[in-house]
Amino acid sequence: MTGSPMFPSRLPPQPSVPTMNSLPPSFWPLAATWLLAVLSLWVPPLGRVPAWTAGLAIAVATAVWHGAMQPAGVLAVLVLALLCAGWRRATHSVAKGLLLTAVVLLSLGLAMHVVPGFANPLLLDKLQVSAGAAAVSLYLNLDKTAVGIVLCATFAAPARNCAAWRSAAAAWPVIVLTPVIVLLAGYGAGVIAIDPKWFAGWFHYAPLFLLTNLFTTCLAEEAFFRALVQGQLTEALSKRQDGPRIALAAAAVLFGVAHAHGGAALIVLATFAGFGYGLAYQRTGRIEAAIATHFALNAVHFLMFTYPALR
Repeated sequence: MTGSPMFPSRLPPQPSVPTMNSLPPSFWPLAATWLLAVLSLWVPPLGRVPAWTAGLAIAVATAVWHGAMQPAGVLAVLVLALLCAGWRRATHSVAKGLLLTAVVLLSLGLAMHVVPGFANPLLLDKLQVSAGAAAVSLYLNLDKTAVGIVLCATFAAPARNCAAWRSAAAAWPVIVLTPVIVLLAGYGAGVIAIDPKWFAGWFHYAPLFLLTNLFTTCLAEEAFFRALVQGQLTEALSKRQDGPRIALAAAAVLFGVAHAHGGAALIVLATFAGFGYGLAYQRTGRIEAAIATHFALNAVHFLMFTYPALR
């Protein structure tokens, strides 16, 4: 960390900054169709057909056309959708439990990129966003985005009217306070340093980082940890007065453990963040509130602090 312990100087920006021209040609049609697939979650059904199924089908077809998905990947997404549909229709507790287990395992496999059939386009390769930080690579992760779409459609109820959006907006204190608490804790622990990128060349590239983070990372992780894990645990513990609190804590801890690759400090910080995301979800019942809280933290982290963390 540079500068004095109390007032570290701003870390110098990486002098070599990529340009939008360096993106692969397939990025634009893939980004457009997959963005529309995500946004279709908030579109009312087209007759009896959910809009998201049509949006996802078009996105998958585009990915196959551009070589970003192979038959195995298409099959995996289809199986996940069928498992979720089966879970919603199942009435026997054993059948629902088995289907839910299969959904969890396949979702994790897709999100961790271990399911074959995907050639996620590489957008940025091993670039150092902040001095003193590890290099990062950015992919257009279609497998993880597909997980977010299917899980959000199955286990959440996307807001499709003004009342639902007002309910999500009621979480604004949590949305504001969670990034402040978590990032200040990370700064105090020496995990990150102040590194504003407003005037650095990286600010030109911020939309790419932020949009992929919002529509892939935040969507998929909140659909899994909040709508699926926290939501199902809350329902399973509905007879207990402290059931919602147990569900929130369990989902937050699991979210922290999922960041074990970053070491003990990141586990703790991610767990704190998970409590914020879970609180926004619990208080409003809206997945949008959890996604907004998650994105607010990630956006401030990228724009104002060391990204991803000091080495």
